[in-house]
Amino acid sequence: MINSQDLAATKILQPGSHVHHFYQFAGDESSILSFKHWLEPQLSASQRIVDVYEDRPKLGSALEKAERYLGLSSIVVILISGVAIAMATRRYSERHFNSTAILRCLGYRQNAVLQLFLWQFLFIGLIASAIGCLLGWITQEFLLYTLRELLPAKIAAPGILAVLLGIMMGIVVLFGFALPPLLRLKQVSPLRILRRDLEPLPSSAWLVYGLALILLCILITQYTEDMRMTLSIIGASALSLLMIGGLVYLILGASRYLLAHVNLTWRFGLQGLSKNRHANIVQILAFSLTLLAIILSFTVRSDLINDWQKQLADDAPNHFALNVFADQKDRLQLELKQQGINVSYFYPVVRGRLVEINAMPVQQVVTKESQGERAIHRDLSLTWAQNYAEDNKIIAGEWQAQRKPGLVSIEQKLAKSLKVKVGDTLTFSIGSQQINAQVDSIRKVDWDTMKPNFYMMFSPGSIDQFAHTYITSFYLPAEKKDLLNQLVKHYPAMTVLDVELLLQQINRILTQLTAAINYLLYFSLLAGFMVLFAAVQTSLDSRIYSGVLMRTLGAKRSFLQKIQWIEFSILGFIAGTLAVLMAQLVIYGLYHWVLKLDFTFNLELLIIIPIVSALFIGFAGVWGTRSVVNQSPMRVLREL
Repeated sequence: MINSQDLAATKILQPGSHVHHFYQFAGDESSILSFKHWLEPQLSASQRIVDVYEDRPKLGSALEKAERYLGLSSIVVILISGVAIAMATRRYSERHFNSTAILRCLGYRQNAVLQLFLWQFLFIGLIASAIGCLLGWITQEFLLYTLRELLPAKIAAPGILAVLLGIMMGIVVLFGFALPPLLRLKQVSPLRILRRDLEPLPSSAWLVYGLALILLCILITQYTEDMRMTLSIIGASALSLLMIGGLVYLILGASRYLLAHVNLTWRFGLQGLSKNRHANIVQILAFSLTLLAIILSFTVRSDLINDWQKQLADDAPNHFALNVFADQKDRLQLELKQQGINVSYFYPVVRGRLVEINAMPVQQVVTKESQGERAIHRDLSLTWAQNYAEDNKIIAGEWQAQRKPGLVSIEQKLAKSLKVKVGDTLTFSIGSQQINAQVDSIRKVDWDTMKPNFYMMFSPGSIDQFAHTYITSFYLPAEKKDLLNQLVKHYPAMTVLDVELLLQQINRILTQLTAAINYLLYFSLLAGFMVLFAAVQTSLDSRIYSGVLMRTLGAKRSFLQKIQWIEFSILGFIAGTLAVLMAQLVIYGLYHWVLKLDFTFNLELLIIIPIVSALFIGFAGVWGTRSVVNQSPMRVLREL
């Protein structure tokens, strides 16, 4: 920073130099947004207002993806909660069939029975939601304390609307997933007092679940502010569950044909799967959905962090050299090389303005407030090169190996905004002259790299004749910072832009975002494993009863343990395999349409998750049925 009165003496401003004027504004979010909406209509053609998402694409992209991960974590936790509620309520309702039958014998009507349980669940839901809001506030304070170095001194406290939304979300999730099992209590017949095998008819839960999912989507969208992500995850999960339900039904049915080809232990284990096919399908779907949520949370978190770590390279360029004149380029490159500093490619820069597209004035082509509208009212940095940058990707047309003069390659987003296609002719005004160039390719540009990038790249021989300077970037380690003073003395017209502090700030923010995301992952994993264990418990009553019967008939403890281990391990293996396949489908859509990340099928998950799932669920099942082995059959039956 120098005094404006000394500007002329420095001779920094030369033909081809580019001068910008900036104003910065700070305040609370609502005030800044109001100011932005008021100011935008009053800006001239050469002025624009930008925020962190536009002015710092690297940081803005990271923040946007972090916000989406927060929304994803919310959806994951809600899905896990829904599975837990549905499974727990299912076991709760089955255990209350007998007491409900007694109430029916005492004169309770069906609606009165249902209202009794609904009031109980409402009371429990309000208490649990209030506790959840309190825990959420404590967790928020912990995260704010963790990120205190990056945040303003004062942070607005959660409003009453946030608390009400949390309570409403809890009640909707509770009744959305608990109501279908509770509706079975309404159908309990008084005759069950005399016939314990008389089960109530299952109620049609499609309407209830459908309405619950619609309401959940609305509430989640209000919270995440991302309808596309919400619908993609909820919709893909629901569709996958339907497909998987049918597939599991066929798999369990086919297991009967293996009974004659396996030993006695495996025969009893497979027979347990095929006999209770409906209950096992429900359990596998619950396991699969929970594992899907865990895989989603873990995979997206890992890929986000890997994507950020690519931006945190230790040798990423931290300085830009601008306004390098042609007669200084080779000398500067040699001097930096002698100091052991690698520089990126020296790109020539010519200032020019786009004026026509296919001989039509560009003002008639673009829409107001678009990226293209801003581009036509200011000079663009134009360059030429024989090859495009390695960070660029050709998505339309072809970058010819030997580019003839008169060709130009345009950046993807600008091309879309300007409605430019391959083969179109663009007219540029450079100084007092106009030149035409035909679009031969459209490029996808990674603006997050700390290297020079351009909207327009011409073929050699197209604009070489115009006055131009050069731009490059390089990494300068801290111990060689003194070299900057030497460079400024040798090249007084050159501008060296030091972005080290900016990179450090971005790195610090990304590191803190990574820590915050890790905390969310831990919560999701903990909730997921707790639900898996709870889901195992929901089917233990029937299995314990079968085990007691087999012990009464003389089965050994080791034999029963092997049967339970086989049955639960197969359930876990099937659920793990299906969960990985479901997760890859959902992640593909999530990366392609929402997070804009590269998708690769994770073969390791397809190997690891089914094995881990089989071991975990197998262990949980054997642990849950240990009473059959450790206690007398009579005592176990009394407890049931």
